[in-house]
Amino acid sequence: MTYEEIITRYRKQPLIGECIDMIPINKDCLAEIVRLRNQERSVYYLNQGHKLTLQAQQEWFAGYLTRNNDLYWCIYDKNGTAIGTNRLYDVSEVCCTQGSFIIDENYSMGMPYALESMLLSLEFAFDCLGVKKIINEDRCDNAMMNSITKKFGFILTETVDIRGIKYNHYELVKENARLEKYRKVLEAFVRR
Repeated sequence: MTYEEIITRYRKQPLIGECIDMIPINKDCLAEIVRLRNQERSVYYLNQGHKLTLQAQQEWFAGYLTRNNDLYWCIYDKNGTAIGTNRLYDVSEVCCTQGSFIIDENYSMGMPYALESMLLSLEFAFDCLGVKKIINEDRCDNAMMNSITKKFGFILTETVDIRGIKYNHYELVKENARLEKYRKVLEAFVRR
């Protein structure tokens, strides 16, 4: 199966976790994505430059549906509340970029939502898409995301400029990924 066929399949199939479900975005969750992306921290760390509108998100979504190298999920807790987003884009046979990662700060404490979302997306990239390398770019002043990224085994390769802001460019190959370690951490949390 090609990565394009896998993406087509998984645009209809959620990734089910212990604490979260990553639902492929659809027209019904666009308003939640706008809400999440318009939070002050998201606007800052995603370097949006402006607040999004539902119309702009709908237009972006129409373009998204024409691409076959992009998977975008809305993250829901087990109560059905939209708590974040995650994305794999610029997918090729060799590489993809992980980004658009948000966990609503109102839900980020007390549950391992960020941990599980990272695990699910990275495992999916390596195991389902079969990529050899995952790229992640975190704003240099985003200490929390830089820490999480490094903990998963990403290696800082350079600093890049994105729309006038400095970002750390990280790369992760499967051999360096610390997925099993954090899978055990998640399982221990769920058992307690």
